[in-house]
Amino acid sequence: MSFGLSDTILAVSTPSGRSLKVIIRLSGKDVFSCLESIFTPGDGEKITLEEGFSSCHGHIYLESEKIRIPACIYIMKSPNSYTREDIIEIHTFGSPPLLEMLTETLLSSGSENVCRENRGEAVRSIRTAEPGEFTKRAFLNGRISLAEAESVLRIIRSRTDSELLMAVSNLKGRLTECMNNIQEELVNLCARIEAAIDFLDQDIELITLDETKKQLEYIKEKLYIVAGSRQKPRIPHYGVKTVLVGWPNAGKSSLFNKLLNHSRAIVTRVRGTTRDTLEADMDLEGINFRIIDTAGIAYGKGEPARIGTGGLESVIEQRTYGSIDTAQIVVFVIDGCMNLSSEQIKFFDSITTGSKIIVINKIDLQQKTCYADLPSKMKTFPVVKTSVLTDEGLNELKKTIASAVFEDNIDLSASDAVFTTRQRVVVSRVLDILGQISTLLDEGIGYELVAIDLRRALDAIGEVTGEVLTDDILDRIFSEFCIGK
Repeated sequence: MSFGLSDTILAVSTPSGRSLKVIIRLSGKDVFSCLESIFTPGDGEKITLEEGFSSCHGHIYLESEKIRIPACIYIMKSPNSYTREDIIEIHTFGSPPLLEMLTETLLSSGSENVCRENRGEAVRSIRTAEPGEFTKRAFLNGRISLAEAESVLRIIRSRTDSELLMAVSNLKGRLTECMNNIQEELVNLCARIEAAIDFLDQDIELITLDETKKQLEYIKEKLYIVAGSRQKPRIPHYGVKTVLVGWPNAGKSSLFNKLLNHSRAIVTRVRGTTRDTLEADMDLEGINFRIIDTAGIAYGKGEPARIGTGGLESVIEQRTYGSIDTAQIVVFVIDGCMNLSSEQIKFFDSITTGSKIIVINKIDLQQKTCYADLPSKMKTFPVVKTSVLTDEGLNELKKTIASAVFEDNIDLSASDAVFTTRQRVVVSRVLDILGQISTLLDEGIGYELVAIDLRRALDAIGEVTGEVLTDDILDRIFSEFCIGK
């Protein structure tokens, strides 16, 4: 991906499709000359190019179509803008054909002086922005750190309140502050060790072996805490994986639809209708849950098996058990109209997931299984009685699912730093290097090799703070952004 920072870039910053308003954003040194060629202020209005922020109402004239479009122009002068370059936002009607014409006019205005180049006039260069280029320019121009730039992407992708709060915490500099503190500790340790190397021939001990080990362990502990390795588990960005399991015709799919408030799964009176796993997101108390409906389970000859035979049934069974194995919460649905079998109890006991919720469904019908029929081991887990016909117990079930997260101490706090996958990989590499240094110290290796490895660790941390970067790292980060951000 190639970025020309001398170019003026343009992007539509609103989602595609029809809308009441649309925003076109331009950033770079030629935004005002581009604007002057197409925009006319309204009566009494005046374009202000002083430092700071200003706005102006008027009309954009499209020469090719001979039409005038009402528009509002927002001006953000360098260095006070998001990219620390001159930025202009054009707010006008959201008609897709109109937007296309306006974009073409703006882009063509960037090359209109090419034919005059022989006369010595400057040529304007305006092009469509690459994904994430506005945020990349903000980083390269010193407006935000690399960690804050990555937090912008997390904010855009946030689906719940908790995800948003954690991303905003990083955007405010929480992660950068934590990593800078760790980096400073490493720099100080490295400086003392390198100074000790310089004075080896003078029998001056600037730092003892025990001091080095103690400081190294202190730094490692801080990294573990910041990275979350020593913290309570966090909510994953895709949500808490919550799986509905049970025997065929227990009402799992009906319950799935009720939780989502719409018909996502096919429901019939025929047993074994669900032949695959279905997934959907559900927001409860600001937490995103990934709800998964699975195919019904039955026992044959004492072993779990799907109803029917053949290769397809084997694949269905694998998907069901795969979902259970990776679940964070398992909702075990029991048909209250049927007697609870020993196979069901055995199956429930085989589920290793710590968070299990028992649902006795179909309580609007004559009951053959109630709370008193459950074995004592099952009663140690939350039990909810529901009816998808009358909606009884559904709100209680939602509260119980949400409570499972809080009672299991999954951290929803936005006060700590939250790492992206790329950042976690880098931090893991730093911890590996520090572990190697500890081994060297235990083996009595000289400080020369220790100093080299400390420099490696510092370079790795620089990939998080943004002090050590390659084009490949930048391309990988900003290519995930959408156009216009």
